Amino acid sequence: MNQININAPQNLLFNNTLSIFLTVCQHKNFSKAAKALNISQASVSQSIIKMEKSLGVSLFDREVRPITLKPEAIMLRDQLAGPYTKLGHTIEAIQSRNMLKPIMRLGVIDSLSANLAPSLIKIFSHQAQNISVLSGISTNLATDLHNREVDIIITSDPFDGEEGLSRYFLFREPHLLVLPKNSKLVGKQLSWQELADYELPLIRYSKRSASGRMTNTHLSRICLQLPSKIEADTNGAVLASVAGGLGWSLTSLACLLQYETLLADLHLQPVPKPDFSRDIYVVTRQDEYLELVDAVITESVKILSSKLLPNMKKIAPWAVDKVILASETSKGKV
Repeated sequence: MNQININAPQNLLFNNTLSIFLTVCQHKNFSKAAKALNISQASVSQSIIKMEKSLGVSLFDREVRPITLKPEAIMLRDQLAGPYTKLGHTIEAIQSRNMLKPIMRLGVIDSLSANLAPSLIKIFSHQAQNISVLSGISTNLATDLHNREVDIIITSDPFDGEEGLSRYFLFREPHLLVLPKNSKLVGKQLSWQELADYELPLIRYSKRSASGRMTNTHLSRICLQLPSKIEADTNGAVLASVAGGLGWSLTSLACLLQYETLLADLHLQPVPKPDFSRDIYVVTRQDEYLELVDAVITESVKILSSKLLPNMKKIAPWAVDKVILASETSKGKV
């Protein structure tokens, strides 16, 4: 958040903007303030807008006539009647009222964009002047983060090898085995080798996606080599291919929730032992937006608990116990 240096002579609090602000407070009308100061109404408006941007808050309610002073404007007006040594504390208090940046820029992986992002937008719409949400695969979101297109991303890849990032655990969910509804493997307790010997191939997530890399890492750990016959980098393409009987796949509960219309043609069951899971993180540039990160994690956990977990239980009740959410005690950097 922008900070105001009250010792700088060129600062807006020590130039004509101060007089304009006080005159608007007195007249509660931009036109009357302009007339009293013998300047144009445009100059009054521009000065107030500049002041509001510097503070990160809106000072006046312009939707009513006469305009009214918001609590921040009243605080500032009253403090200006006292010594300037107290003014810095007032500025800090005004800015601290806005815990969130005026503009909230968030990136969310595809598998959560439909089920998590809208609820977050609704929650934060009353606290941010503007909200922008981008979705995509984890690698693309990381690029957006580095390029400052977004400030916080919710991702399945913590990008451990990259410096300059802060990572926070959000939740963990198990991987599931997804079979065509009429597969002869439905309901059987399988080994990984039996899956490898199955007549239908593994439909993989692309290597450029976090899910694809996660699956490849797990298969490598258990020394299982599977041919790459069909690959896709979106959940929809992978699940639709399985529903069409082209093969089987490994995916997560959140991915399945986005495509409930396909569930009638899919069979879900636990993956063979050893199983594996997917962790979701909140990632930002190092030590930036700490209060906002905390708020995003807190609200996301509430959404997961109240909305996503009940839906997960409907499609795979045996898997929900393996879902682990961030708690107040576990919340923090990883």
